[in-house]
Amino acid sequence: MTLYFDTKVQFLDAEAVSTIGACHPREPLIAVASYSQDQGGSVTIFDDSGEPIKDVTFPVHPTSQASAICWHSDKKLLVTGWENGEVHAWFGGNREFSAINGPHKSPIVFLEFSEQGGRMVTADSNGVLTGWRCDSQGHFLTMFTHDLRDPILHVTFRRTVLSVVSTEISNLAKAAVAGDESALDVLTNWRPRTAARNLAHVGVKDNHCFFVGTESGIIYYLNQSGTCTEVLQSSSAIFTQLLWHPKREAIVGLMDDMTVCHFLVESNGNLTELDKVKLSGRVSGHKGCVSWAGNAMAIINGDFSVRIWDIDTSDHFLLPTSLPNTSKTSPIQISKNRSSTVRTGTTTATTTQMEVFTCIAYCSDNQTLCAGTNQGNLYTWKRTNYSVDVPENTWQLNNISAVRGAIKQCTWGVCETVKPCIMVNCIANVYILKEQPLVSAHCREIWATQRNANQVYVHNDANKSTYLQADANISITDLCLTKRNMLLTNGRTVVVYKITIDDDLADAKMNKGLSIKLMNTFAAECIRLFIHDENIIVLGQIDVKIFSLGGVVLRELHFNDNEGKPIGADLTTQYLTVFTMNGFIKIFDVSKHEPKLLTKPKSAYDMFPNFGEIISAKCNSNGTVLAITIANEQLIPDGLFYTWHIEKDTLSSCDFLGKNGNQSQSLGHVARLPTNFYWDTDDSRLFACEARLVHTKSKNGIASSLNKQSNAAPLDIAAIAASTESIVSIMFVTEKCEIKDLESLSLLPGEQLINLCAPNVVTLRNCSVELSPMGDFHGLTKCDTSTRQMVIDFSLHVVQGNMDQAFRCIRSIQSDGVWQNLAKMCVHTGRLDVARVCLGHMKKARSVRALRKALADNTLENEAKVAVLAIELDMIDDAEALYKKCGRYDLLNKLLQACGRFEDALKIAEQLDRVHLKNTYYKYAEHLKGEGDILEALNYYGKANNPTHNVTQMLIEDPVALRNYMQSTSDKNLLKWWAQYIESTGDMESAFKVYQRADDWFSQVRILCFLGQLSRADSVARLSGDKSACYHLARHYENIGKIQEAIQFYTRAQTFSNAVRICKENDLQNELWNVANSARSRDKASAASYFEECGDFKRAVELYHRSGMLHKAVEMAFASQQPETLQVIASELDVNSDAELVTRCADFFLGIDQLQKAVHLLANAKHFEKALEICKGRAVPVTETLAELLTPAKDEIAEPTRVKILTMLGDILQEQGDYHTATKKFTQAGDKTRAMKSLLKSGDTDKIVFFAGMSRQKEIYIMAANYLQALNWQNDAKILKNIVTFYTKGQAYDLLANFYVTCAQVEIDEFRDYEKALKALLESSKCLTKIQNVQRASDNLQNTIMEVRKVLEVQEALERGEWQNVVTVCKSILAQPERPPIRHSDIQGFLITSLIKMNQFSDALAYLRDLALKVSDWSSKELVERSLVAKLAKECGIDFDAMWASGRKKRYVDDADDAPIDFVEEEVQEDFE
Repeated sequence: MTLYFDTKVQFLDAEAVSTIGACHPREPLIAVASYSQDQGGSVTIFDDSGEPIKDVTFPVHPTSQASAICWHSDKKLLVTGWENGEVHAWFGGNREFSAINGPHKSPIVFLEFSEQGGRMVTADSNGVLTGWRCDSQGHFLTMFTHDLRDPILHVTFRRTVLSVVSTEISNLAKAAVAGDESALDVLTNWRPRTAARNLAHVGVKDNHCFFVGTESGIIYYLNQSGTCTEVLQSSSAIFTQLLWHPKREAIVGLMDDMTVCHFLVESNGNLTELDKVKLSGRVSGHKGCVSWAGNAMAIINGDFSVRIWDIDTSDHFLLPTSLPNTSKTSPIQISKNRSSTVRTGTTTATTTQMEVFTCIAYCSDNQTLCAGTNQGNLYTWKRTNYSVDVPENTWQLNNISAVRGAIKQCTWGVCETVKPCIMVNCIANVYILKEQPLVSAHCREIWATQRNANQVYVHNDANKSTYLQADANISITDLCLTKRNMLLTNGRTVVVYKITIDDDLADAKMNKGLSIKLMNTFAAECIRLFIHDENIIVLGQIDVKIFSLGGVVLRELHFNDNEGKPIGADLTTQYLTVFTMNGFIKIFDVSKHEPKLLTKPKSAYDMFPNFGEIISAKCNSNGTVLAITIANEQLIPDGLFYTWHIEKDTLSSCDFLGKNGNQSQSLGHVARLPTNFYWDTDDSRLFACEARLVHTKSKNGIASSLNKQSNAAPLDIAAIAASTESIVSIMFVTEKCEIKDLESLSLLPGEQLINLCAPNVVTLRNCSVELSPMGDFHGLTKCDTSTRQMVIDFSLHVVQGNMDQAFRCIRSIQSDGVWQNLAKMCVHTGRLDVARVCLGHMKKARSVRALRKALADNTLENEAKVAVLAIELDMIDDAEALYKKCGRYDLLNKLLQACGRFEDALKIAEQLDRVHLKNTYYKYAEHLKGEGDILEALNYYGKANNPTHNVTQMLIEDPVALRNYMQSTSDKNLLKWWAQYIESTGDMESAFKVYQRADDWFSQVRILCFLGQLSRADSVARLSGDKSACYHLARHYENIGKIQEAIQFYTRAQTFSNAVRICKENDLQNELWNVANSARSRDKASAASYFEECGDFKRAVELYHRSGMLHKAVEMAFASQQPETLQVIASELDVNSDAELVTRCADFFLGIDQLQKAVHLLANAKHFEKALEICKGRAVPVTETLAELLTPAKDEIAEPTRVKILTMLGDILQEQGDYHTATKKFTQAGDKTRAMKSLLKSGDTDKIVFFAGMSRQKEIYIMAANYLQALNWQNDAKILKNIVTFYTKGQAYDLLANFYVTCAQVEIDEFRDYEKALKALLESSKCLTKIQNVQRASDNLQNTIMEVRKVLEVQEALERGEWQNVVTVCKSILAQPERPPIRHSDIQGFLITSLIKMNQFSDALAYLRDLALKVSDWSSKELVERSLVAKLAKECGIDFDAMWASGRKKRYVDDADDAPIDFVEEEVQEDFE
């Protein structure tokens, strides 16, 4: 709560009356023009305390008075205009007013400075208008003069709409408070005090253009150079006021007939009308007035109303003029001294019929609009920045202050603390109104609260209290107290009181056991006031002084220019914290005779990167940690709460505004601003911080949505906290300098934090101190120091999760609240052992038993056990979350049912716990039954599939309801019960109809048999096929002697024993045969025995066979000579059949030469060896199916026997030519070698390759390679590759070497490719290196390789044309015997070619004839090129065609044994002649 303290301005002339006044926009200076009969006119400058400033001689004129005054927008410069036309100026620091020579001869009616003060305009009553320029030395120079010859009513300067710097600062400020401009409004008691507050004017260009309005209705525009132009003339009414629009190039004018006009201003000053509104309600004799109020216009029109008109949205409404009665406070006592009259938020001014508003003014700093009335009442409205649903709610009336006299003028200024103040001119008096919050002070033993301007209510912990009425001249601005003393101050005087406790005064009217006596009063400039022991600490404007209780200055704490003036201080125990204008922090220990600095002065610029100004700083109780809140460079609160550990020099922060997105406190996600904080008076770790909601559009949306939901469903705690205006967050600082949240407390509207004194949070509510115990102190508010410390330690350990330490702290404390808090913490930590102890201390035996049972239950998950604890502590939400976490939806279902939340339980059962779905339906039906909701209960009984008992029990007392329900139900069980109920009454027909609805065929047949209606019973039994109905009817037929019908229905009922019985009793063999074929095995055996007795062996054998009595059937078949039947029986024998029986059947099939059947029988009976002997001895063909039957499984017989059987089977299959199946059986027997041999016989190359690859045995690889070598591997690269692979895998390197030699020979014989042959020989050589004891073979191979290389060298020489070398080498080779793989024919071809090239034709011809004798088809093998042979034939004169043709004939000399060699030679000779 706040008060408005009014201070009367003290004129130097007590008889003077004020005429006009003006407040400096930046400095705490107020200028007032006055007039008295004795001294005449005068102008006086006052400070914010109402005292004239010193060392200034104020101007006095005996016959003339000041008619206009104006302050410079920034400088300490005051200009006054007088009735005699004189203009005087006063510069800050000067003693005298200086005269300004000008052209004015008539009264000055108007004075105005431009936006930045670069241009001043004066105007007199004759219409002379003069423009001035003020230089830096304070000299005014005339820039222009215009004689308009028309009285001037107003001058309105053109302003810069929005500068670049202002835009940037505005954006930064919005970013600093998450887009909300109301952050400064949250801190109602703080405003920036540094020079940075003038930053908005830096870089803004001054605009010297202005508009002038005259009495004739003409508006002139004067540009930068002073050129005057007429831009508008109104013939109907004149403009009494012009205002420049704050955000666009436009002006708004008020005319004398209360018409408001809106004009667009062009760059040359021309006006374009945008809107015009005519207002009504003007009172005769009173003028209207307009003022900007933010982005809207505030208008008074001479009556008792203030209208707001938003030009942008066209919204308009009237402001309220009566305060809402929102609190139950005691009546506020008003001082009888009018110099300190106070009106608070709960007082409503008494208005009369003639009360009207006379003036209006708006302050943009605190967004407050004030308006004064002719009855001396000053109304103030506060504007909210956050969005509201109704525009009228944007403005709230928060104060009505009363002053003496009719208010003529009200103007906003600033006081020394840079807070806005109001100057109120009442003609006879001038008042300065300052908004002052109600002050209070608290210590552990006593506390005090201010009730009005000079009254204090004091109360102590012994419930003793008193009122203190201070001197009437003391308007209390601050107070402090200890157990023995209390101090008051009004900013200039300090009053010291002594407090004593006097029991004799307990019955006094005002004093209730407390006595407060005045000790001393002394003058001291005082912003803040503290007391420690016998010392008084006073924060002044420029220093801090320490006084004794007698008012003697003991010490002075000075601050240098670098540190700046002190702007704030705080005292916690003995530690005084002072922070300065330049951001320095100094901490003193004032417990000593000499105040001692704890640490060197700390600059906030070094601590914070974006520092602007310190808002508040307080040290904890032992001087180790400092708590700080600051404003950023744009002087906007940054929303962070900082703690600085002095010794470790570490800084921690807590984000209340939520800008960083990592808010760890339990404040939800609502933007708040820390407004006030206190350290605990004793514990150095604890502190409490009050945080107020920063209203934004989104937050307001949340609040509105919460209000809408309030009637529909209960809100959760987080949502309620989000809508709370102010909260107190109790936190603590850990040893690691971290800030942890302990608990939160929601404050009521108007409530504020004033101290933290564990175990209580101390708040001020409705002018009274409220003590709210902390969470763990419920029931322990009256505890000693040691207990208090133990509980605090416990609370801090619990928050940090240190359960063991927390438990040790409170072992000796007998407080259910503390133990309950620890038990609840165990739910989060899972410490069930500690929880059992806590429940024991809480004396909850039943809860201890439940927890013990849960711990002993091994089927429960740990989370489920913790959930049991949560349920016992009534933490249902936590228990629900734990059950969900461990997936125990069955237990969650039970919990929800126990809580009566059956809708949620049904959802869980239907989605996640369907096992208990019907049980949940049943429990819900029981719940509805208990609540009397019969219809819904019937519905859920039906869903539970258990309606019979419950529905009937519920409706049995109401026959009509029971009948109606039964008529509408379709549940067969219920219908059966209903039919039985009707049958018990004897109404068989009605019962039969209900049985029909229930599809109860048995009961229908039973009723019909009872009624004797056998035909209907027969048809019902036949149509339904119901066994019980058929059986009942069969028994009835048997009883009345209808045997055939009884047999038929016994058969339909599948009670074959009864049918067999009556067939045997009545010797009905055909019927018995039919029944026995459909009967069970036991009944079949009974019938077979009957047929055996009757001699019908064929039917007996068949029935014995069908009943499974094979021995009996076979014996009887042999005895009765039934081979066909015996064959059928034998086909069904298997491994489980008797061995003797199988043998007898097999011998029977062998005896009739049905070998295949015998073998199959033995195979099915698993007599493998005997079956194989038959196959081998009788040459029985073994098919693939039979082979599989003859293959024993691995687990059927012993492994050696199984291998023997498979080997025999493989031999038989191999003999019969089924090599593939034989290979399979050999493989199953594990004999892969024989399997491979069998597969080789099949000649299936692909399977041979596959089997070799799968067998992974050397012998198999070699056998496969040998087989493949016999194939056409020369033309199939795949086969060649497999041969090499298999020989390599089989490690048969000798065979692989031989194969490579063979390859070399083939390359030479087939393709004459000695190069590839050499490669093959080299590979063969590599293989021989892997074999031992093959030196001789290796040497021979190396010789062969050398010879092949020699042939390759001959080929290369032939290609190079070295004919002689070729001839020489070839002859040397031919001189030696021919050794494979080299062929002499190839060498002879090389030799012949070289000889022809050397033109040795005769030698070439001789060698060619020799070649023809050895190789008859030499020309077809192209041993010598055709062209060379043609050349040889031409040179030797031989017929080439005959010669070439002779080389294409292949002669088989070896086969012609009778042909002599000479004949061959002659034939060749003829061809070459």
